[in-house]
Parts: sequence; structure tokens; C-alpha cells
Amino acid sequence: MKKKETLWELLGRLDQEAGEFNMYLSEANRYFDTAAKKTRDVLDRQEKDLHTTITKVRRALKQFTRKYKDEKKDNRKDKKKS
Repeated sequence: MKKKETLWELLGRLDQEAGEFNMYLSEANRYFDTAAKKTRDVLDRQEKDLHTTITKVRRALKQFTRKYKDEKKDNRKDKKKS
């Protein structure tokens, strides 16, 4: 049969368990913060890559649009001459 705890023993045990719980909670928070930082770094890098890609596409589209307009002008001039 178990020996009954006195109130002071119970409070001491609960205080010790609360301390251990806080230690594990602190460690879990540290892991969470580390994961959040690494995730943020990955997202920032992907956002930067996305903006770089968008810039390249815009430049290419601008060049394509210029060529298309120039070809369209040339075709109109040729039709007027005919």
C-alpha cells in the first residue's frame, strides 16, 4: 500500500513537476522558433526568386511586344505600298 503524502510533500512534488513541465515547454518553444525562422528564410528566398523570375518575364515580354509591334508596323507599310 502506498504511503499517503502530506500536503507539503504534495506541494513539493507538484512544484518539481511544474518546473520540469516549464523546462520541456521552453525546449518546445525553442524548437518551434527555430523551425519558424528556417521556414521564414525559405519563404524569403522563394519570394526573392519569384520576383527575379517576374522581372525576367517582364523584360522578355517587353522585348517580344516591341518586336510584335514592329512587325505589325512593317506589315501595314507593305500593304499600303501595294
